[in-house]
Amino acid sequence: MDKYSRNGRRGAMNLMALVLCAMTFVPTPASAQNKDAYPTRLITLVVPSEAGGAVDITARSLAQHLSKTLGKSVIVENRSGASGAIGATYVARSAPDGYTLLVGPGTVMVVNPMVSKTQYDATRDFRAAGLLVSAELVFVTSPATGFKTLDDVIQYAKKNPGKLTYASNGPGSSFHLATELLLNMVGIDLLHVPYRGGASTATAMLAGDIGIMLANTAYVLPYIRSGSMVALAIASPGQSSELPDVPAASKTVPGYEANTWIGLYAPAGTSDEVIAKLNAEMNTYLRDPKGAAEMRAKGLEPLSGSPEDAVRFQSQEQEKWGRVVSLVRAKGQLN
Repeated sequence: MDKYSRNGRRGAMNLMALVLCAMTFVPTPASAQNKDAYPTRLITLVVPSEAGGAVDITARSLAQHLSKTLGKSVIVENRSGASGAIGATYVARSAPDGYTLLVGPGTVMVVNPMVSKTQYDATRDFRAAGLLVSAELVFVTSPATGFKTLDDVIQYAKKNPGKLTYASNGPGSSFHLATELLLNMVGIDLLHVPYRGGASTATAMLAGDIGIMLANTAYVLPYIRSGSMVALAIASPGQSSELPDVPAASKTVPGYEANTWIGLYAPAGTSDEVIAKLNAEMNTYLRDPKGAAEMRAKGLEPLSGSPEDAVRFQSQEQEKWGRVVSLVRAKGQLN
């Protein structure tokens, strides 16, 4: 064999070795590489309301847990306004990569789209990771009003129609609709004063600017315990674990009850793997005795469950609140 033949064979063998090496290191698709790697960077939980309310409290508690178990920083960002629509729209338009999530209350996920033209579709633009908590509601007033019970409010309003004010987180919010449902059931008229969120309504109440308001126990509990607010009645079903001496509103107004809930949502298009991981982490926290106790101490009842459970529950809520919206719209408050 001449020199050129030997060199040719050697060159071919070297070329084949290079090809085999290249095949060995061909990168796998990004989806396959990162399927189990999430998260690789900071996660933002968007709260569509002011700091301090039940949604904010829930988000911050969840963020602490996720930061520990996921090994990456999880922060809370408050984007309030338009009864939560601003924050929800922001998340709906974010990349569906699991790094921008919505801590969504019933107002945002069910009520808003019923009462106004939102820039998001709660069903089409989000994927539910799961339910987080239900939030107990309580009617409160300022000690300056002299009201001690819900019946005191009702009797005053019957004698002074339109003079007593009540606050809410905005027109069409769950607090607005739930209060209007009560007024409709007992036949009284109160003046609605909308605010931007829980902190604003609390400030107004403490200043004596409003008569009563419906609020999450989680937020107003410190004010009640300090005596700067008076708890009149629990709007939610069942006895309150934190306010056991406060009667249920249904004892004064038979058949009345109101509750709120909060879930975790990702933009539509987020992968099944990310949704499954978020759901597993949520459930681990909510079902853990310590995590559940932390929630209950703040007036929040852990829910947990699958993403499919959340979707079914949301559908039921749409039917229930649809009836209330019809009542309030008939009164002319949503036109």
